[in-house]
Amino acid sequence: MRRDFILLFCITMFCNSFVAVFYCLEQWLESLAVDSNWRGILLSAMFLMVLLFRPLTSVFFLRRSKLWALTLSIIVSGAVMLAYPFTVGKHLIGLVLLLRLTQGIALAVFSCCTVAVLVSCIPKGQSARGFAIFSLTLLLPYSVIPAIGEYILPLLGGEPYLFAATSLLALPSLIMLIPLAPRLRNPELASVEHGGVTGIVLWKQIRHSGLLFIYLACFTFSVMTVQAIFFMKGLCSLTGAHPAWFFTLYTLTIIAVRLTCSRKLDQLPRYRTTLLCSALLVGCMLGLAWAPVWTFIPITMLYGLGLGLLYPLLAAMVYDRSTVDTRSLNSNIMMTAFDASGMLAPIIGGLIIHMGFGYRGVFTGTAVSIAICGCALLLDRLRTAKC
Repeated sequence: MRRDFILLFCITMFCNSFVAVFYCLEQWLESLAVDSNWRGILLSAMFLMVLLFRPLTSVFFLRRSKLWALTLSIIVSGAVMLAYPFTVGKHLIGLVLLLRLTQGIALAVFSCCTVAVLVSCIPKGQSARGFAIFSLTLLLPYSVIPAIGEYILPLLGGEPYLFAATSLLALPSLIMLIPLAPRLRNPELASVEHGGVTGIVLWKQIRHSGLLFIYLACFTFSVMTVQAIFFMKGLCSLTGAHPAWFFTLYTLTIIAVRLTCSRKLDQLPRYRTTLLCSALLVGCMLGLAWAPVWTFIPITMLYGLGLGLLYPLLAAMVYDRSTVDTRSLNSNIMMTAFDASGMLAPIIGGLIIHMGFGYRGVFTGTAVSIAICGCALLLDRLRTAKC
């Protein structure tokens, strides 16, 4: 199990780099005079496909081998990254949209398969720790890719060539699938009533799982993180801060928190800690938007602290309040909530900019979003207290 977890960890980390490198996509599109509304649509297009295809793929691959699905999704993602230097001329918007949609489908297949394998690798009683460690697969790319990207962008000749360069990470991912193949060929052992799972069953599970407020908290939490990722470089162009510092510092803070506290995460009071983290993140978002530039570094580190605790505790709530039979399904519903936020957050950010509120307005909106997250957690606490 330990070897399989490490292999899955590394493959996911490399493939998440295909997403992390788009931290500069919004600014690249702005430099090409693409309208702010179109920028939001192009940013969200990939997540729209993930949102649409994750439920379908989670049903289709529930009791099937995931080896060839993962192989094909990695190859397609690498090919998409290689195609960005060719998105030139009057058809740029259409070509970028096509690439984003294609990558979104590949990402849906990849993430669905990895989550399904992951939940079977986490030991009982260590759900928060397991999710905390595995979440580093997204954090490590964000701690490295923007810092390296800002350094080598002038050498490569622009953002499209930076996107293409990350396609090289598909090679080690494909190689590591070889020792992981025996596990990927085995379908999940979860029982499926009535011979299969349908979209109706998925919707019924959302309504009757008792996790609706947790899913809402996951959604609004992710709206904040997605907007911070895509619009931070634009905000820094106003404040004078360095965007690479933001990505490196907050991800390193999260990594430090999770490596030092991972064994204690399952012992923390869930509701009290998540509410405190939500309040902290509200202050961080407002501080990044309006505080003096000298506060940028300490606020960024506090932001990392809040994220480092909040995400694994939200994921652990879903995991611990699911049965063995519904654990994989509920985890994929949680990921669907994240996908929905990834689709809507850039569009909302683009609309805020189009309305004249600018990047500071976007980050003020993120403060509202994480405040709603805290309210959803409070409502869930009140609901469970009555049960």
